[in-house]
Amino acid sequence: MDSRSIRETFLDFFVERGAQRYDSASLIPNDPSLLLTIAGMVPFKAYFMGDATPPATRAVSYQKCVRTNDIENVGHTTRHLSFFEMLGNFSFGDYFKRDAIRWAYELAVEKYQLDPERIWVTVYTDDDETAAIWLEETAIPAERIQRLGADDNYWWTHAAGPGGPNTEMYYDRGDAYGQAGGPAVNDERYLEFYNLVFMQHALDDDGTILGELPAKNVDTGLGLERMAVLLQDVDNVFETDLFRPLISAAETLSQVVYGQDSDRDVSLRVLAEHARTSAFLIADGVLPAKDGRGYVLRRLLRRALRHAQLLGVDVAEGTAVLVPMIDTVIATLSPLYPELADQQVLITRIVAAEERDFGARLRSGLTRIDTLVDSLKPGEQLSGEAAFELHDTYGFPIDLTLEIAADQGLAVDRDRFVVLMEEQRDRARKSVKRGGAGVGVEVYRDALALTGATTFVGYEELASEATIGALVATGGVLNEASEGDEVEVLMPRTPFYAEGGGQVGDQGIIETETGRLEVLDTQLALDGVTTHRARVVAGEVRQGQGAYATVDGTLRAATARSHSATHLLHATIKELLGPHAQQAGSLVSPGRFRFDFPHFAPVSGEELAHIEAVVNARVLADPYVTTQVMSLADAKDAGAVANFGDKYGEVVRVVTIGDYSKELCGGTHAPRGATIGTIAVVKEESIGSNTRRIEALTGEDALTFFGKERIVAQDVARLLDVPTDETVDRVTNLIKRLRDAEKQLATLREAGLAKQAETLAKTAVQHDGLALVKHRQDGLSADELRSLALSIRSHLADPAVVIVGTFTNDAKAMLVTAVTPSIVDGGVTARDILADAASCVGGGAGGKGDVAQAGGRDGTKLDEALTVAVNAAHTLITRA
Repeated sequence: MDSRSIRETFLDFFVERGAQRYDSASLIPNDPSLLLTIAGMVPFKAYFMGDATPPATRAVSYQKCVRTNDIENVGHTTRHLSFFEMLGNFSFGDYFKRDAIRWAYELAVEKYQLDPERIWVTVYTDDDETAAIWLEETAIPAERIQRLGADDNYWWTHAAGPGGPNTEMYYDRGDAYGQAGGPAVNDERYLEFYNLVFMQHALDDDGTILGELPAKNVDTGLGLERMAVLLQDVDNVFETDLFRPLISAAETLSQVVYGQDSDRDVSLRVLAEHARTSAFLIADGVLPAKDGRGYVLRRLLRRALRHAQLLGVDVAEGTAVLVPMIDTVIATLSPLYPELADQQVLITRIVAAEERDFGARLRSGLTRIDTLVDSLKPGEQLSGEAAFELHDTYGFPIDLTLEIAADQGLAVDRDRFVVLMEEQRDRARKSVKRGGAGVGVEVYRDALALTGATTFVGYEELASEATIGALVATGGVLNEASEGDEVEVLMPRTPFYAEGGGQVGDQGIIETETGRLEVLDTQLALDGVTTHRARVVAGEVRQGQGAYATVDGTLRAATARSHSATHLLHATIKELLGPHAQQAGSLVSPGRFRFDFPHFAPVSGEELAHIEAVVNARVLADPYVTTQVMSLADAKDAGAVANFGDKYGEVVRVVTIGDYSKELCGGTHAPRGATIGTIAVVKEESIGSNTRRIEALTGEDALTFFGKERIVAQDVARLLDVPTDETVDRVTNLIKRLRDAEKQLATLREAGLAKQAETLAKTAVQHDGLALVKHRQDGLSADELRSLALSIRSHLADPAVVIVGTFTNDAKAMLVTAVTPSIVDGGVTARDILADAASCVGGGAGGKGDVAQAGGRDGTKLDEALTVAVNAAHTLITRA
């Protein structure tokens, strides 16, 4: 059975049993607790938690997933993957253990025709009920049912959310694959293929069970790749129809035949697997970056390139390997996943750019790592500092450094590397159990019982009758709140728009007979539940009171203008820069917005001006802005654009602006194009690798900006005594003349320093055969100070030490030390000499071997620091 048949057999089986079919959701989850979609249940998490009502109580899906915990094992084993497809059937408070087990067995034996005599099962240690059901509903005997602990048979996402005991199905692949005795003995021989999780507990982010979920649910996962191994009767996933074309492409590119050398087989598998994963990540909007999910992608790409290099492909010299692999991935998998073909330009350009960048880094990085390895003594490990340098300077992911070191038979001080990474940036994540204002999610659930889901009426009206359904604070649900209190208000019906889709939440007023609340922000507390963050500005308000809610119409109108302008900008950018420039993020606020999109180079001033002109021309054309509610399928058929990472239900709202834009959007919009007024692009910048951001103003804010810019341009023209349209040329000329003068001055200063260095070398103090020069010269730059030290050293015989310092123009201290080779060979580095001196001026020392530099904020201690450095030099060199 090929993989497509395996997938469709599964989906059809559960559709016949009343399940609603779902296509795969994005790899970017709508869940801040997860970096990537790691399981088939992720898109349904709100249904399991009781935070949203599912459209049907039974579901079946195929879901693309990425897990990062086993990346270093990919290729080295024949079953670990970073990307995999999970087939899942789900029950949201409908059927439970008995039906789930009965159907899983029926599917395996009758539809997939697996030999029932070779099926084994594991259950959670004390789950007697599940074990009994297997005996009652299937032909599996008690001796093939094994009990395992929580590590094997209790499933959760390892983040706050749902979980529960699970039971797993395994298939005995025979004596050729290892020792007999069931999955408790050997999980290579006994291959897990189906996991049935009985979702009944709510867990904290540390795995503590908080209590029972509102309903007992079923979450199952059948791995497509593993079932393909069994039904295609092959040894491993890389021999299935899912990977054979990719392995073949890797063989062609590398001229290496799979199956003839175990080490090269590892590299062929890595190249195939990581190309597949990378294509899917980019298609869903993940771009290479230094952290987060972008770091996962970059790590995969660089690991693949490293293994291509091991296969003999000259990646360091720019030979393309990943782009042809990506082309094969897209050709093979786009029939089921059309987003691969839709984003082919984006995927190939991103991969090509990373390939070029890493090729250059690989050349220098491999040279550096060879130097580091050669400097080690027998038994030493590669230091954490060295691993961090390779990461920070050369872009080597730590697992790449570990692999290269392992090839050399070396260990790496990974613990120290982790410490250095922590010092560089804060990786702390927000706790997912807290609401945006510090309110626990459990408090919102208590409030939900009082109010129910929120009905939004703000598309039609800005003011409406309402009810104070619940008052919420950090401590829980309140009966009342008095003047000065800050609370969150939940209402069954509201005209206030909750922040979403990039649009900020509404502000305004809520009034009751006894009090008045100023709404500061509007957010989603839970899926489908709006919370109004407010301050009581008069009297008091009580739960259950009737109220009148009024949105600030001026702010709403300004926000609506910005939102419609964002849609027009989005459509225009895609037309002018390419279809890859899909929205990757936005912030829509009154009078201004920002728009993020993938692109491979800065957008030039001319391109920005053209984009701005086209958008304003479309605004002036005054197109109607219309909205329609329709099914997601109909919206896609109509050509509506869905944005990366956004979550959509089965029924969606489509916003159309004339013939220019058609997007899925739940936000508020201007009624016609001309009401936007105008837009002014004020900034374009990089916010990460291959990601750009445009910031723009709309309406009155844009007009104010243009007015100020005109005044500035006129003032500059007046100062230069030229017409306004000649200011750029005149300023450009002045800047060129200034830079030329600066270069001439630098040349003169350098010549002066070189001559001065020769004189200073003659002042060297001799002590026990060591020549030492100490000198202070204020007002030098860091480059000038370093140049002076090196120039002095060039005039001295070995052994010699040069220590120079400067009091900078901003009252800080800088020092540079240069030593001759024999001193380093004796075990003393320039950094050793500067360490205490750096502390003296309140800073630190850096550098390796024969040259080091130090700096500190306390320039008044410079003379003292120079003396400390001189004493350190004498002491250290004497000991050595």
